[in-house]
Amino acid sequence: MTFHRTRVLVTGGTSGIGTHLVRLLAEQGALVATCGRDPDRLAEATRHPGVTGWVTDLADPGRTAALVADAAAALGGLDVVVANAAVQHRQSFTAGWSATDSAAVLAEVSTNLVGPVVLAGAAWPHLRRSGGVFTALTSALAYSPKKSAPVYCAGKAGLGVFLRALRYQWDDADAGVTVQEALMPLVATPMTDGRNDGAMPAEQAARQILQGIARRVPVIAVGRARPFRVIRRVAPGFADAMLRDS
Repeated sequence: MTFHRTRVLVTGGTSGIGTHLVRLLAEQGALVATCGRDPDRLAEATRHPGVTGWVTDLADPGRTAALVADAAAALGGLDVVVANAAVQHRQSFTAGWSATDSAAVLAEVSTNLVGPVVLAGAAWPHLRRSGGVFTALTSALAYSPKKSAPVYCAGKAGLGVFLRALRYQWDDADAGVTVQEALMPLVATPMTDGRNDGAMPAEQAARQILQGIARRVPVIAVGRARPFRVIRRVAPGFADAMLRDS
């Protein structure tokens, strides 16, 4: 697969890995639709040739479905959909609980799990027509969670299981649509600010994701996620200990 004139929707294209995905795709001649919550960052992202976007919050399932419809209409269809947008909050389940904590959990699960699920459902008719690709970013933390962000880890774990089941359905439909899990290591982004020692540069991560999309492989193991998969398989307890306090 090449990206010239390919019609791509990238969620969360105004920050972190998403900004690099949008720019790199534009440089390769793709037609790109994206979204973000910050109008100023969205304006910066849509300065690239061939990029259009909308201000939206993917914690709202209705807005997620509307985004797919708007993107398909603007680009004349969809060939690739990348579920990149995510948020991560720290939670303590030993320090008391409040309505604010509950609201944060709901928003996190809605963005990280419900959002990609709705995105896939809304994108299916367009990807079926194009024989396209649906890619969602998960994390090594989906397999070996860290104690400080249990809801984030749970959401990514759920997303990984969803992608496998989705692949079964779409394979059985025999429409030639590829479902991919992009398994991420620690990447230097605003979401990981303050714990970026040894983190993979976001642009490098974006390049590897695009290489995996082009190859249409089921799992794109990015950077240190590649050796992590081996460690997790042969020594799961060691893998858990590696990430427990990360």
